[in-house]
Amino acid sequence: MLPFENIHQAYENVTKKTLTLWEASAGCGHVRNEPFYHPTKLAFSSGNRPALSRDLLSLLCALQEVTKDDPLADLNPVDGVHFSFFPISNALYDNVEQVPERDEVRDIFTRCCAGHVMHISQLRLVALPNQILLAGIPDARSLEVRQRLADALLASPWQDKVRARYPSGDIPQLFWHSTLLRYSADVVSPALHALFLRFQNHNFGEVSLPVRLVMCNYNWQQVAFLA
Repeated sequence: MLPFENIHQAYENVTKKTLTLWEASAGCGHVRNEPFYHPTKLAFSSGNRPALSRDLLSLLCALQEVTKDDPLADLNPVDGVHFSFFPISNALYDNVEQVPERDEVRDIFTRCCAGHVMHISQLRLVALPNQILLAGIPDARSLEVRQRLADALLASPWQDKVRARYPSGDIPQLFWHSTLLRYSADVVSPALHALFLRFQNHNFGEVSLPVRLVMCNYNWQQVAFLA
């Protein structure tokens, strides 16, 4: 199976499994006591924020309406919607100046990714038990460049931080996505389930984004561009 087919099938499989779980769930299950991520700590990552299409803005407005009185819903702010290229570390830092070795990461990033533009097409919603993603299919060049960046970081003194970011998954990650919503329970609310079904088969088009090296918090409300 080609890489693009693997990615597409992974989206199909996880959404099918999640929908089965949602349909079998009574309510939202157990509530999480801890946030998904620290709200202000910064991580090293790479990616960028897209211009938002009319269709995507309509989706975000619908999500806002459904979640406006729901304290368990953490909807990514409109100005923080982003697509990650390769997240590099966990959120460990209070500020950029705390990391003098950031120049080393910048050098590796520049060597591997300078000038690269990632293209993600066939954007569609993907469901996880307590998250809603907007995910798509990357271009072949982006697969190559991202793998080169991951390999270079894993061959550097940053390898432990990278491996800590991916304790049980592939390096790099399989999905090419933006997390639109996180829900602090086992599963999302029935209202979010219904909204997902409403938009499930919608094609949200594509994005083309220059890849940037950043330090950011989890929802890109705090972002420092390093390269």
